[in-house]
Amino acid sequence: MLQVTNIEKSYGKQLLFDGVGFTINPRERVGLVGRNGHGKSTLFRMILGEEHQDAGTITVPSGYTIGHLSQHIHFSEDTVHGEACQALPANEDHIDESYKAEAILHGLGFTNDDFDRHPS
Repeated sequence: MLQVTNIEKSYGKQLLFDGVGFTINPRERVGLVGRNGHGKSTLFRMILGEEHQDAGTITVPSGYTIGHLSQHIHFSEDTVHGEACQALPANEDHIDESYKAEAILHGLGFTNDDFDRHPS
């Protein structure tokens, strides 16, 4: 289980967390909801180990995987189609398998016209 115990976090004089604690048990799913600037992203970055709390402990057992989707996505390609093709496994035979990305995009509701749009 993931355990957050008595954490504290502040930025200068702005106190975000004071004595916060909770447990997330195996197979539980959690969503963070709240107003802008109230610490959702900060809390998640601390759980991921990308930022450190001022006090308290965050325990993530070894072998645990925490899935997340970044709030700000950086695209490496100029089109939706190109970005989707980046997710395909490397093809050593140099065979064009972009049809796989197209099938997935169609399944998600994209049209052929959408393929040439910028992914943002």
